[in-house]
Amino acid sequence: MKRFAFIFLLFLFLCHSIFAQVKGEGVPYIKNYSLKEYQASPQNWAVVQDHRGIMYFGNNYGVLEFDGNHWRRLGLPNRSTVHSLAVNKEGRVYVGGQDEFGYLRPDDSGVMAYVSLKPLINSDDKSFADVWNIFTKDDEVFFCTVSGVYHFDGDSVEVYKTPYEPTGFPFYVQGRLLVPVLGQGIYELKDRRLVRIPGSEQISAYNIASILPYPGGKALILTEERGVYIYDGYNGFSQSHWPVEEFLIRNKVNTATALTEGYAIGTLLNGLVVIDMDGRPTQHLNSSKGLQNSTVRSIYQDHKENLWLALNYGIDYVEVNSPFKVFNGRLGLPGTGYASLVNQSTLYLGTSDGLFYKPIDDDENPLNPLPLKRVDNTEGQVYNLQEIGGKIILSHHNGPFELVDNKAVRLAEHRGAWLFLPLKSRPGYYICGTYHGLMLYKMIAGKLVFQNRLAGFDESSRVMEEDSEGNIWVAHGYIGLFKLKLSEDLQKVAQATFYGEKDGLPSNLGINVYKINGKLVFTGLHGVYVYNNRTDRFELYEELNKLFSPNVQVRKLVEDKEGNIWFSAGDEMGLIRKLSNGSYEVIKNVFNKLEGKLVGGFEHIAYYNNQNVLIGIDEGFVQYQPNFLQKNSLQEKFYTLIRQVEVRKQASDSLIYGGSFVNNSLIDNTQLVHSIPTLPYALNSLKFTFGAILYEGIDDVQYRYFLEGFDADWSSWGGTLQKEYTNLREGTYTFRVKARNVYNQESEEAAYTFTVAPPWYRSVWAYAIYLLLGLLLAYFIWKIMDRRVHLAKIKLQQEQEKALRLQEAQHTEEVLKAEKEIIRLNNEKLESELNHKTQELTSSALHVMQNMEAVHKVKEQLQRLMDEVNEKETRLQLRKILRAVEEEIKIENNWEQFESHFNQVHQDFLKRLSIDYPELTHKDLKMCAYLRLNLSSKDIASLLKLSLRGVETSRYRIRKKMNLEQEENLTDVIMRY
Repeated sequence: MKRFAFIFLLFLFLCHSIFAQVKGEGVPYIKNYSLKEYQASPQNWAVVQDHRGIMYFGNNYGVLEFDGNHWRRLGLPNRSTVHSLAVNKEGRVYVGGQDEFGYLRPDDSGVMAYVSLKPLINSDDKSFADVWNIFTKDDEVFFCTVSGVYHFDGDSVEVYKTPYEPTGFPFYVQGRLLVPVLGQGIYELKDRRLVRIPGSEQISAYNIASILPYPGGKALILTEERGVYIYDGYNGFSQSHWPVEEFLIRNKVNTATALTEGYAIGTLLNGLVVIDMDGRPTQHLNSSKGLQNSTVRSIYQDHKENLWLALNYGIDYVEVNSPFKVFNGRLGLPGTGYASLVNQSTLYLGTSDGLFYKPIDDDENPLNPLPLKRVDNTEGQVYNLQEIGGKIILSHHNGPFELVDNKAVRLAEHRGAWLFLPLKSRPGYYICGTYHGLMLYKMIAGKLVFQNRLAGFDESSRVMEEDSEGNIWVAHGYIGLFKLKLSEDLQKVAQATFYGEKDGLPSNLGINVYKINGKLVFTGLHGVYVYNNRTDRFELYEELNKLFSPNVQVRKLVEDKEGNIWFSAGDEMGLIRKLSNGSYEVIKNVFNKLEGKLVGGFEHIAYYNNQNVLIGIDEGFVQYQPNFLQKNSLQEKFYTLIRQVEVRKQASDSLIYGGSFVNNSLIDNTQLVHSIPTLPYALNSLKFTFGAILYEGIDDVQYRYFLEGFDADWSSWGGTLQKEYTNLREGTYTFRVKARNVYNQESEEAAYTFTVAPPWYRSVWAYAIYLLLGLLLAYFIWKIMDRRVHLAKIKLQQEQEKALRLQEAQHTEEVLKAEKEIIRLNNEKLESELNHKTQELTSSALHVMQNMEAVHKVKEQLQRLMDEVNEKETRLQLRKILRAVEEEIKIENNWEQFESHFNQVHQDFLKRLSIDYPELTHKDLKMCAYLRLNLSSKDIASLLKLSLRGVETSRYRIRKKMNLEQEENLTDVIMRY
């Protein structure tokens, strides 16, 4: 019984040791904000947070404002360094610079502006040096300088001078304003006078860096040269003799602040140290552990109880109030985390760079931590750490090893060891899964001894479990699942059965096997399955499967001793907590910080107790405290603020709202400022900039927004910090936005209401003018319509008259057509008669020509006969006959008759021709008449008693007299004349 009690006490001691030391070893998550990000001086002096959660930093270039996403800088009128900041209960931020102090207040547009209080100071006291501290009490503010304390009561400023100058930095503690004076002691402001505290002379030789509240109404005094003193509140000052004092004296205390549990102290030389209420250091951070600089000038604990450090170079955010801490290269642990093991008083961490260890010491001082050391012969990839038979077994890329005195001793010559699986069906035997099959080991005399290679199976065996029947299930991520039955002599794999998609699994890829609740469960590309031995197929394991999102790959399942199941699914990690009624609840939100950081396919989750879980990540290990949620709530309220509203005008943005209000209003003392703005229609394109007031996991925050009056519904969640709307119609709109943090908690909604005025052509006056114009237009339309009706009547009458005239014209036209037809017929008749007469004339001419030829022949015969007859009487008779013939030949009378007929037939052709061309001779006219009759040159020659050449000569003479061009044909001209 005593032995059992001893073992139990030893177990409790070990658990406490593991908890106390492993818990404190990791480094908190630290976010570094460099000069490149906040765009100001590297040196920072002060930090505060207002009631909205926005951070303010005193910088050499002024005040820096930061909301988690956006930095802004606000300078003082004299451009001095800001050494001090404070915030009162209403959220007003007070600022102290060099020879300047005042406060920040938004203007009507919500743009934060500095308001100086220096005009309230009497002229004799207006000159002072730096304001090193600012303290607020209800409506009072104390601006502390080395020459005195300036007291602002909301209306006026009063100055309290110390009897000796210069003073040290004043401090406000337990409702008392304390002013150290080097060489004199500490003075307290009482009844508007500074009075020295009795007994404070004993520490008057020391520079006091900070005075903080201490339990029991006491005060903690941190000096630069002599460590820590405790002031009892009356006249007693005693040195603390805390364990941290030597460190503080050596590294020079520069600043300090009281925490919820303990104190945070910033040094000039060695960063930040966090101590408990008894002065024991619990955390130490400096430049080698993640800070940008080891000179801490100011410390501030924000609403989430995390720390902000104003450094000599940069600003750092330290998540001390978090369930997560990190083991990484900052602690001397290189590589990616694959395996861990706590064995007795030693912590082992296996990475891609080897195996490292350090002793777990309950009394270890964070200021002098024991370093992580590499185990000899373990350089390279570590896969697994197991405790087997009291021995620590290492599965390594180079093969299997046993740790002996923190040195790795090879167990066998084969390489590529994944893990060891104890055979419950064959006690004392172990199977080692390797890159190329299975190796058999046996525990002999407390030592793991290699026996033989199991023939008949050569696949990589990284994931494997044994079922209740002694079968070995080996999951190969890229091939599928194997069920192996070993031979009785353990020399070979007697039977290997392959399972995959054809057997009920979702795919041959991504299969894993784990032992949960004493049974084997299998995971694939989606879903959790169990094996049905009766059907030799796999079926969905609904009890677990319903706890996971559909179509997500469950990569890892680890059951702890309390029956809870730790898992990795997709990019997520979570915990399935087993409740007292046997059901489960799924916890995922708290692990969202680790999303995408676990080592895919090689996830390591090691549960040691309800206060320590080690998780392998890409940069080492994360230490998680499961009991954190029992003491802290992640479901705290946080805000999303609309930080800026700009309007687009002529391709440029103009600021109309600076983001210093909450939902269009801000209570500042007793005045409600800001109102709903009305924008002219020309400024109806707006850009909203917003952000969640968060500093933890800010890169994973998502937003959704909704413009009431324009959008139909909320947008989907996304990472954008801006939204633009263009060409909004007139009306009142409210832009709403909210955020969802890394834990899927939604923020308070932010809203901004504004009105877009209608364009001038849609204003009330415009509509009145439109109405008047409409009435006038209606009147004019009526008048126009009336006139149109009148004109239509006239037009109808005119059309009727026109139709009547048209009808008459048509009748006249028909008459004219008839007359024209008669004329045409008469013309045709006349033309026919003309042709007939022309033919008669032509025939007559030809007939005359023939007669004349005959007469001429008779004349010639008579002439010859006269010449031959000598008888006188006969000759006389012949002469009479010849004269008669000659008389007949005279054709003048015939021509006249011909001319008369010709003019009748051809419309006085010869008369008109003789008038138009008077140069034409009688013979020429005859020629033209014959041409008009279309006689040939031969016929004309006979009629005119000319030769053919004479006819051509006559034609030429006529052409010349009629002035015809060379290309004109005389006959054609005569025919057309």
